Amino acid sequence: MPTKTAKKANAYQYADYYNQMQRNDNPNATPMFSDDIMQRFKDHSDPIRFPDVDWVDYCLKDAALQSQHNINISGGTSNVRYFVSAGAYTQGGLFKQFDTPHNVSFQYKRFNYRSNLDIDVTKTTTISFNLAGSIDNQNRPFSGGDTSDLVRDLYTSTPFSSPGFIDGKLVQTSTDYTDLALPFTGSTGMSYISRGYQSRSKNKLSADLILKQKLDMITKGLSFNAKGSYNSDFTITKNGEQDIATYTPWVLADGTLGYRKTKDAGRLTYSEKSGKGRNWYMEAGLNYNRSFGKHNVGALVLYNQSKTYYPSVYSDIPSGYVGLVGRLTYDWNTRYMAEFNVGYNGSENFAPDKRFGTFPAASIGWVVSEEKFWNPVKKVINYMKFRVSMGLVGNDKAGNSRFLYTSDPYSVDDALPAGGGKFGHGYFFGIENSTASMGAFEKAKNNQNVTWEKAFKQNYGVDFTLMNERLNVSVDYYKEKRRDILLRDYTAAGILGFITPYYNMGRVNSWGWELSMKWNDKIGDKFRYWVGLNLSNNENEIIEKKEAPLNNNYQYEKGHRIGARSLYKFWRYDEGTPALYEQTFGKPFPDHRTDLQPGDCVYVDLDGNGVIDSNDMTRELGYTDDPEYIAGLNMGFSWKNFEFSMQWTGAWNVSRMLDEAFRTPFTSNADTTTGGLLLYQYESTGHRKIRRRVLPIHVLHGQMPRTTMPIRVCMKSIPVIYV
Repeated sequence: MPTKTAKKANAYQYADYYNQMQRNDNPNATPMFSDDIMQRFKDHSDPIRFPDVDWVDYCLKDAALQSQHNINISGGTSNVRYFVSAGAYTQGGLFKQFDTPHNVSFQYKRFNYRSNLDIDVTKTTTISFNLAGSIDNQNRPFSGGDTSDLVRDLYTSTPFSSPGFIDGKLVQTSTDYTDLALPFTGSTGMSYISRGYQSRSKNKLSADLILKQKLDMITKGLSFNAKGSYNSDFTITKNGEQDIATYTPWVLADGTLGYRKTKDAGRLTYSEKSGKGRNWYMEAGLNYNRSFGKHNVGALVLYNQSKTYYPSVYSDIPSGYVGLVGRLTYDWNTRYMAEFNVGYNGSENFAPDKRFGTFPAASIGWVVSEEKFWNPVKKVINYMKFRVSMGLVGNDKAGNSRFLYTSDPYSVDDALPAGGGKFGHGYFFGIENSTASMGAFEKAKNNQNVTWEKAFKQNYGVDFTLMNERLNVSVDYYKEKRRDILLRDYTAAGILGFITPYYNMGRVNSWGWELSMKWNDKIGDKFRYWVGLNLSNNENEIIEKKEAPLNNNYQYEKGHRIGARSLYKFWRYDEGTPALYEQTFGKPFPDHRTDLQPGDCVYVDLDGNGVIDSNDMTRELGYTDDPEYIAGLNMGFSWKNFEFSMQWTGAWNVSRMLDEAFRTPFTSNADTTTGGLLLYQYESTGHRKIRRRVLPIHVLHGQMPRTTMPIRVCMKSIPVIYV
């Protein structure tokens, strides 16, 4: 069960809020919900026809069971070793099943297995064969959407749309009661049971063949390794679609309630689709490790290649990579350490002369506590190591695009032009011909000069232990400079008439630090305890993105953090504030392009043109979805064969954009007037004190502006952020 769910307003609160919004727009308006209806919502005297249902509580269980079982067997002889493992995992769903003809609940079952076999063919040759796989079975409602859509439906539903299941019947309220009619019903939270079920089965199989050959006969410490891996999966999805019968409550002549069928149960229909995937990977290399007294040296040369079939783009053409890796390592008496790596990788996305990239990296380390001059302080600082690493890495991905260097892509269709020739490229050839011919059009441009994105990474760190190695501390500072990022040039004029190709023009800088501390100690011989703290900071800035021209620097993503949102700067709620605004900002009160009334949102005119418009949207407010700071605390203890541990994680300097259903009252999948209402929206608005009229709802520190009907005004699309 979620740790905490958002509370919904009840039926009476819903009607009260709705009526108040009407009065705020027009004090003389006839309330949408009459006093009689509101009374029935309040006293629950007619719970079938005028229900009050919390759909989150009604549809979700308090908990769902999860189980996991494993069995491992290992053994062998001096020359043959084996390991066999099998496991089963089950996960129940939180959505209730109710009395439905099919299993529409969420269920997940997985059976996994692994078998490893190592054979020493000779004293210098070892062959390993590994086989692993899993069978996944998943059941879920057939809703046409994902799990988040089903949860969203619980919150966009109204509390009076349905009383739920009554005597095995799904009952829905109506607007045509003869005595007292609801103005509207809205949607129910039962969408997940109304269309049928979906079952999916996925079978995955992986096989590895590994050869390890010692070559000490050539030189001591030299070995040859080769590996081949093949992976495949097959998925089959079955949908059983069937609408469920629904009923409407009706007052009979004798005053009792009956139920009138409003929709028959649909005929069960089946559909089925399958999917498949496979890929292979191979590598071969020489490895060398040897010690000469206190000198330890190592070297590696490795070739690798992979191919993936049925990719999402150009699925008939497998995607592939090829690479060559080299590594040199050295350390003296585990005191001075150095390592150098280089990768030479090829990508299918670039032209032959741009296809391969070279990516070197190097690191050094110094265990200063092994030096003689450290002996006087070694009892306090038992161990200390300094380390530095730098390297270049690459990226060849540009969204889902492939083959960025090929001839310009085009498409064909026989759709006829519409809207002034804006859509469709088909045409009629000749006269008295009603059959459209195919027309071709350019989709975008490609660029033969694109190549790898590159990122230069640096890391500076120190590790040390204190108090007889009971306290371990690691501190890291890192920097990254990404350049040649693949992006499209939106500074180009739209008159070009085509989508610009990808270029290596983007740049982003990132930096931050990490701190890790752990105390590990024991009391007596059988009790051990530990406490760990992790703290990290992450910063970044877009240096270049080639955005379309804008009028002000604060509007660009350039110069701001990745993911910075474009927002209006909220100042306060209007209470006759023009004079105060001019006193605060030294500028005339801006035109908000609507008739502001007490309680409406007032925004700052950042560009000083006297009008609140898109030029006043800035990326310098709030935070992004990526936290700037993350902290973790883990602690535990063990006593004999019993162990307990727990972990706490926190983040700050982070913002989340709420889905519209959680920030705008009465939002549903169909409209913005008959959807759900959350309790915080009802309680956080001074809807009984201030007459408020215009829509854009800006949520800031839990406060809401005036209540209103969602009328179409110029500021309807103002972004909303929770901080």
